[in-house]
Amino acid sequence: MSRLLGALLALMVMLTTPVWADDVTLTGTVTYRERIALPSDAQLRVTLVTLDRAQPVVGAAARLAPKASVPVGFTLNVRSGVAHTGIAYGLLAEISSEGRVMFRAMQPVPVDLQTATPVEIVVSFSPDPPHDPPPTLPLPPAELVDQVWTVTSIGGRPVTGSTPLTFSVAADYRASGSAGCNNYFAEASIEDNAMSFGPAAATRKACEPALMEQERAYLAALAAIASLEHDGDSLRLKDAAGIPLIGLVRATE
Repeated sequence: MSRLLGALLALMVMLTTPVWADDVTLTGTVTYRERIALPSDAQLRVTLVTLDRAQPVVGAAARLAPKASVPVGFTLNVRSGVAHTGIAYGLLAEISSEGRVMFRAMQPVPVDLQTATPVEIVVSFSPDPPHDPPPTLPLPPAELVDQVWTVTSIGGRPVTGSTPLTFSVAADYRASGSAGCNNYFAEASIEDNAMSFGPAAATRKACEPALMEQERAYLAALAAIASLEHDGDSLRLKDAAGIPLIGLVRATE
């Protein structure tokens, strides 16, 4: 089980009503049902809120360990003087990457501050919409938008396997497709012939070793892309030195 590292910070607030006399340590786990791997920069935030209006009371965040998986354990220290008596509380959680929420709890999970019984918070895949591209940047080239491309080579080696590797870019700069075993998505940045991608998130299906190795090579190549070259039904994605890393052709119906 992955665990948050270090002490979580607690906020102090001014009170005018009776409060708990002692500090409270809340513990539990955060999990989700979707088979999606967490990015390497994933961060967990847990927040104590009032149940009536989901008003934040105290919260803290910490970055998860690389290759963290759910369930994720958490500890939230609530200092005396923060929680009011006679008020019902709950916990919310969210997992974010690159400053954008990927998973979030839709409703607070009730928590008893007197017993501090561990709780399970289930978050759902509900990503924030991609950031609007800067107004100075053009929209993705029309020949790329919503066009599906089939990957033919990775690092100069022909693609193998019965499941096609695919790539497409939507008008909101969201790149997605199949990596041969798992589906993936990443945020693309395109300006003229320059192209790059943010960290890719992928489902967590297991396939035979050869396909998994090819998938890792494809996602690693995608992370190293710096430019593109388009020629009719052919597309080449290159690294910073101009070396083609991924070759693609326009998919046919």
